[in-house]
Amino acid sequence: MSKNDRKTPFTSNLSQLIEKFTQNDVIAEMEKEYQSAPARLVNLSSLKDNEIIGQVKMAPRIVEYFASTIKEKGIFNPLVVRPVESGYEVVLGRKRFLGAKQAGIVSVPCVIKEMGDEEELLMLLADNRDQRESNIIEMALICQALQQRFHYTQQTLASLSHQSRCQITNTLRLLSLTPKLQNEVSLGELSYGHAKAIASLKGNELEETAETIRKERLSVRETEALVKSKKHRTKAESRVDLAKKVGATKMKIKGNSVRFEFPSETERDRFIEVLRRK
Repeated sequence: MSKNDRKTPFTSNLSQLIEKFTQNDVIAEMEKEYQSAPARLVNLSSLKDNEIIGQVKMAPRIVEYFASTIKEKGIFNPLVVRPVESGYEVVLGRKRFLGAKQAGIVSVPCVIKEMGDEEELLMLLADNRDQRESNIIEMALICQALQQRFHYTQQTLASLSHQSRCQITNTLRLLSLTPKLQNEVSLGELSYGHAKAIASLKGNELEETAETIRKERLSVRETEALVKSKKHRTKAESRVDLAKKVGATKMKIKGNSVRFEFPSETERDRFIEVLRRK
């Protein structure tokens, strides 16, 4: 199957897809079916991590747990994989896949299923949604892919993930964090609340604020207050820069306010007009 073929939208009606994958136990029911379906042993060297969520780091304690369980009891539920170029891509069972690799297992039982990208993404979303320990960065990447590739709205994503539209917006905003900070969220080193609070910051301020959270052990509320003050300061400084360009002679920043003096009403009015256009 070619890469282009795999990107062909899933042929089922959108409303039918949503109805199917909004059900709480859809993945659990699928895995029950797969337990009795014909499975084959696939060499781990032929398996590839998932294209969408494979970049997300998994907490070592989770991988270690699955590795020790597999060594002791083996793999009861087969992985669900789909054919890709030069092997198979893991769709369901990523924790088992990583655990088996760490345990040094040579081959694992797999159900091989032909599916397009849209069906795969919906399966990933439902699986992430229903897990006890879901990964918010994985969810963000899945939602982003459904948005960009298949034009899903945030309201549709909210229905599928059993969240509000506002929660989906906040989840997607986490992808504006640096890769380093995204990894910290995935590993549980930076909480979702802290990450959501700093996601609106840009550039060096992101890492600097994250470092302040660590050093001062700030609560989420304290972090939100810090971010708010930084935004006010940045806004004030940008107005100072603008005022300089239009001829202000005196400027003073005090708290969240800025005082300007202009040589004439003309410069003052020009400054006000520029601010209105921004």
